[in-house]
Amino acid sequence: MNLQAQPINFRALALGRHLTIEYYDCDAGILADTCLMEQIFVEAANASGATVLESSFHPFQPQGVSGIVVICESHFAVHAWPEHDYAAVDIFTCGDQIDFNLAATVLRDKLQSRSMVISNVLSRGVMGQDGTVMRETPASDLSNENTLSWQDRYQSADAWGMLASVDVYNCPVEMLTEKSIDMVLQQLCGKLNADCCCASCCAKFSDPEKGDGLRFTQLLDCGTVTGRYSIERKTFYCDIFMGRFFDPREISELLIEALHGDYYRLQVAMRQ
Repeated sequence: MNLQAQPINFRALALGRHLTIEYYDCDAGILADTCLMEQIFVEAANASGATVLESSFHPFQPQGVSGIVVICESHFAVHAWPEHDYAAVDIFTCGDQIDFNLAATVLRDKLQSRSMVISNVLSRGVMGQDGTVMRETPASDLSNENTLSWQDRYQSADAWGMLASVDVYNCPVEMLTEKSIDMVLQQLCGKLNADCCCASCCAKFSDPEKGDGLRFTQLLDCGTVTGRYSIERKTFYCDIFMGRFFDPREISELLIEALHGDYYRLQVAMRQ
């Protein structure tokens, strides 16, 4: 989006201005780094002309960051999902000197977002002609009826099976051995409540034609676990296919904890 060609405009006389921005295809490593995220948002607030008072950013386990930069004019806030390369941002200000366009651009560049969408431009506390705050009409209720779980999505898609691709980054080298990976895959099978097809519960390993690490395959009674790991990249790549539902987030959290990785990325497909 060319922010210079399409500036953000607020037309109503209002007590506050509220901007919500969706940042897609960001660098997952940046989104998982709490300290770096705080630096980026403080920098964006300063660049926009805001007066920064304080900031507070919190890491979640196994990953994810929420944070807020309190400014004299109100706040910059974010929640980031590294597994989906996505960050949800809102900027609220009661002043008229904040450069929203510049703030959005700085965040896009620093988060290395390849796709940015300004989802809402809101005037808050719109003033009427008599000088009082006008009352807004309710947009919707606060029920969770429109929020789908993975299982809801599986059922609504009338899916026959699921495929989850999980990449775990910055794993210690000692975790990327055949013995360690085999133990991790056994934990994974237990979490999936799946039985191995072979007499021994060990995965099959093979050398790739190029690169480092090993390929692995685990045959299950109702699916497969395949992938490879790279010692050079310190990354574990895994594809889990099951002919029934499983929770991909629970599987991802098991893998990052078992492999002692820094962060993971997740892609899910419903198979019909």
